[in-house]
Amino acid sequence: MKRVLKALGQTLSQSILLVCTLALIGLLGLGIVPSQAAYAGQDRSQAQPSAKITDPAESFEDLNPQAAYEDIVKTAQNPAKVEQVYDESLKEYKGEHPQEGIVQKAEELIEKVTGND
Repeated sequence: MKRVLKALGQTLSQSILLVCTLALIGLLGLGIVPSQAAYAGQDRSQAQPSAKITDPAESFEDLNPQAAYEDIVKTAQNPAKVEQVYDESLKEYKGEHPQEGIVQKAEELIEKVTGND
């Protein structure tokens, strides 16, 4: 019985010592890590170019939302025209974004193979 109690006490003291050691290591780790300042050591003479800010009022007047709405309504009433407008919009998008991904290349190859050019 004495051996069991002695072994139990020794195990308990070792586990407490282990927990205290781990807690001490954790606290020391928090104290060692320095806080990093943003842009520390950066040369301010090399400032990043700023984005161009446009006046929202000017761009809104150029849009003419009423005319755009009427165009959309007219297009939606004619199902044949919807596909044509979609194709035009797609061509315009591809013109603005010339990078082709693997999916677009695969679609083009499928269209060439099936003859749906």
